[in-house]
Amino acid sequence: MQRVHFSAQDLARTVVKVAERPLVETLFALDLLARQGGGEDYASWRQRTTGRLGRRSWSLLTLARTLRPVPDLLHMAENAANPKTGTERQNLVAMLEDFHKVALAPYWDRVSAALEADCTARGRTVLAGGIERLLSTVHPMVRWSGGVLEIPSHRSQDVVPGGAGLLLAPSLFLYDRPVLIPAAGRNRPLVLAYPVAGGTAEAVLAAPAAEQNAADALGPLVGRTRAAIMKSLTESCTTTELGRRIGISAASASQHTSVLRSAGLITTHRRLNTARHSLTPLGAALLDGFHHRDLARAHM
Repeated sequence: MQRVHFSAQDLARTVVKVAERPLVETLFALDLLARQGGGEDYASWRQRTTGRLGRRSWSLLTLARTLRPVPDLLHMAENAANPKTGTERQNLVAMLEDFHKVALAPYWDRVSAALEADCTARGRTVLAGGIERLLSTVHPMVRWSGGVLEIPSHRSQDVVPGGAGLLLAPSLFLYDRPVLIPAAGRNRPLVLAYPVAGGTAEAVLAAPAAEQNAADALGPLVGRTRAAIMKSLTESCTTTELGRRIGISAASASQHTSVLRSAGLITTHRRLNTARHSLTPLGAALLDGFHHRDLARAHM
C-alpha cells in the first residue's frame, strides 16, 4: 500500500487534468498489450495493433514483459536526452515513437476527447463537494481518510508531496488499477493516474472510418482474412509472426499466403527453415488503391 500524506498546501494544489507527460499513456498502452489485458473492450484494438507492429515494436513488447513500463521504462525514456546516457536508452525512445504511431496516433483525437471529458466530470465533483470529495471518489480501490490517500501497491511506501500537491490524471489504457507516478522534477506534483469510466475504450479505439471502409471493400475481393494479411505485410514477416499479428494459426496463415502468392499479391523468400512474406508491387498497389479511394470518398 502506498500512502500519500497531504498538508493543507498539498490539498490546495491538487488538480485534475490530462497528464502533462503524454509518454505515460503510451507506456500504459504498451503494458496493456504486453499483458493482453483489458478484456473485450480492448480486443479489437489489441488485434489491430498487434498486426501492425514492426520489428522494433516487437522488441519493445518483449522488454515490457520484463520491466515495468511505469516507472522503469518511463525513467529510462525520460533520461535518454541526457548526453551521458547510452545508446540503449536512445533506442528505447525510437522504439516508443514507433509504437505510438501504430497504437495511439490513429486514435489520439478521440483518446484526448475522452480524457478531457473525464476531467470535466471530475471538475463538477470538485465544485459540488470539494477536493476531498474528489479524492474519496477517484477510484474504488483508492481510500481517502484523515488526510491520507491510500493506493494499492505491491510495496509499502509513505509519500509526502512537500507542498507540491497531486495531479489526478485520467488514462484510457490504465484499465484496471490506479498508479502513483513519481514527480517529474523538484517542486512538481506527484501524479495519480486512474482509469476513465468503464465502457469508453471500445468506442474510442474503434478502427478509423477510412481503414474500415478499405477492409470492407478489399474483403469481398480476396477474403477478409487475406485482406488482413495484406494489410499486415506493410513490413515483411515470417509465417509465425503473420499468424500472431492477425490472430490465426501458423498453419492457417501458410494456407492463405499460398493463395495470395499464387495471385501475385505477395512474394515469399525462404532461407533455411524460415519463410518471409512481403507484398508485391501489385499487392501494394491494390491495398493502396482501396485506401486512397476511401480517403477521397471521406472528403467528398
